[in-house]
Amino acid sequence: MSALQIDLKDVEIRPFHPQDAAQHHAIVSHPQVAEMLMQVPSMELVETETWAKQAKPGSHRLVAVQNGRLLGSINLSHNLRPRMQHSGSLGMMVHPVAQGQGVGSKLMAAVLDLTDNWLNLSRVDLEVYSHNQPAIQLYKKFGFEVEGTKRKMVFGNGRFFDGYVMARLHGNPPGLIQPLPPFTPPPLADFSPQDVIIRTPRTSDADDMYTCFRHPLVARTTLQLTSQEFGITQTRLETVNKKLHRFVAEVNGRVVGVSTIFQPENPRAAHTASLGMMVHPAYWGKGIGGQLMAKLVDLADNWLNITRIELEVNTDNPAGVRLYHKFGFEIEGTKRWHAFGDGRLADSHFMARIR
Repeated sequence: MSALQIDLKDVEIRPFHPQDAAQHHAIVSHPQVAEMLMQVPSMELVETETWAKQAKPGSHRLVAVQNGRLLGSINLSHNLRPRMQHSGSLGMMVHPVAQGQGVGSKLMAAVLDLTDNWLNLSRVDLEVYSHNQPAIQLYKKFGFEVEGTKRKMVFGNGRFFDGYVMARLHGNPPGLIQPLPPFTPPPLADFSPQDVIIRTPRTSDADDMYTCFRHPLVARTTLQLTSQEFGITQTRLETVNKKLHRFVAEVNGRVVGVSTIFQPENPRAAHTASLGMMVHPAYWGKGIGGQLMAKLVDLADNWLNITRIELEVNTDNPAGVRLYHKFGFEIEGTKRWHAFGDGRLADSHFMARIR
């Protein structure tokens, strides 16, 4: 395939239009492009057409066009979670006939103008396969740094691929310069190991789970908010998702901990799952986290055939890090300026357990 002669003066960067769907699909389904993305070769045009019509808050889609021909695109997802609104994630592709001629740089410059000068984002991150050196060099040119490596991040073309997490920090970190001291933990509850029951959740657990979710010390080490309303917890318990697997820890009739693993929809990441966990501070240091972890790991290994379990944990949560190390998780890298909460902007390790 011969390269297309590109004159960057003729390349327009503009928002994506639904009418671009067919040309966009031709790029994303090109074998040389698809191998470097997360798509599968069987992706159909109707999928792209549906995606093209779904303009969402926080989603910014730009394309590079020359004389009516789509050359590439870049997508920025502004994180709208209240504690992460300072950040966004991007993904980019360029048609092989236009690669190496500055189109990627022009798309990057346009999206970073958006993040810096219009959205005021402090952190922009991305994931890129570790063998995709041209893309890595482009991102480094625009100030992105490798924060770590996700092992066996995705499967494709008959093998597993590792991926780098890269990020670009801009301006000053949001939030307070001097963080507030953490809340004092409540008195520890008195109970015996045989009092702990690990089971699946019930809708009647809503009150106990709500108390756990909104405790300031739980919110500090997760992405919860102390202001969240009870209805959010109710909805979570009443909603069944076949990709989400949950356990709770019950002590003397009270639910005091929750653990989850979530499998992504993308078939190329079907071997992976994301883990989350929280325990009420009155029950910390009593082995409940270990019991919840053991239940999840057994499910992942012996029932779901998960190869990679991943999680994120604040770097100032050493007890959490120790627990995850105990179950075979390794630190793969650190996301800087990851999440704001409890008066400080926390960095987070991303950890994974590979089976």
